[in-house]
Amino acid sequence: MKLDVESLRALRTVVHAGTFTEAASHLGMTQSAVSWKIKRLEERVGLELVKRGAEIEATPDGRDLLIYAERIIEAHDEAVERLSRSDLEGVIRLGANEDLRGGALADVLARFGRMYPQIQLDVRVHLSGIVHEWLDDGHVDLAVVQIPTTHVEPDDVVLWTDHVIWAIGVDHEFDLTKPVPIVSFGQGLVYLDDAEEALSRSGIRWRTILECPMLSGVQAAVSAGLGVAAVHSRNLTEQMEVWQHNDRFPLPDISEVIRNGADGDDEVLNALKETLSDALVGVRT
Repeated sequence: MKLDVESLRALRTVVHAGTFTEAASHLGMTQSAVSWKIKRLEERVGLELVKRGAEIEATPDGRDLLIYAERIIEAHDEAVERLSRSDLEGVIRLGANEDLRGGALADVLARFGRMYPQIQLDVRVHLSGIVHEWLDDGHVDLAVVQIPTTHVEPDDVVLWTDHVIWAIGVDHEFDLTKPVPIVSFGQGLVYLDDAEEALSRSGIRWRTILECPMLSGVQAAVSAGLGVAAVHSRNLTEQMEVWQHNDRFPLPDISEVIRNGADGDDEVLNALKETLSDALVGVRT
């Protein structure tokens, strides 16, 4: 029995993405090609590896294989990166927001370091509004930031787009005849003005009860019932739900993009931009 690395990569991506369509987008392949790779892999091992349906899930045998697949893919990619490392030299100042959490950004930067050992990275993380200011002021050369989808520019690389919704803790509610407590990320949140304007237009009274620049802090506060927060739908936890009054206070769609600074168009910078794009398009951490 021989296991093909790219088939294992397809299996991992399909299970993580949940659908053949999203996996195909991330892998840069057609949906039929991804499906064919999974089918061939199942034929090769003689086992059913995924449960097909509205959302793809790994079978018990699939989960067992994924344990080895992760190690095989990691070893393969590290070897390829080591053998194909570049002699490019330079310094890149990268700004990124906190939303690329769960190790996704750290993993791709480590991979970039192995591929381009002569390039020095200077990475700074903050809320997207602050990172965007760094980019405009020339303090960073490249940024991974969230912006209103209507503000996406032709040269931006869009990683994902999502709805922003009002979230509340499960089994919690607030009396709209009284000031609604709001949990906020604070200054630097790209849709802060939109959120405040949406509340003000509705005519309800509101007050900021807690301000925290970290997603985990906002999630914890909302889950505990302290207040309502404007968050991406992808950032809902099991202890959070869409507020029943969400449609009264509509919020803009947000896109996560990679954006160059004013002088960000050289070989060194484009190498990082391409590496980030290849690894992070469609990532849902």
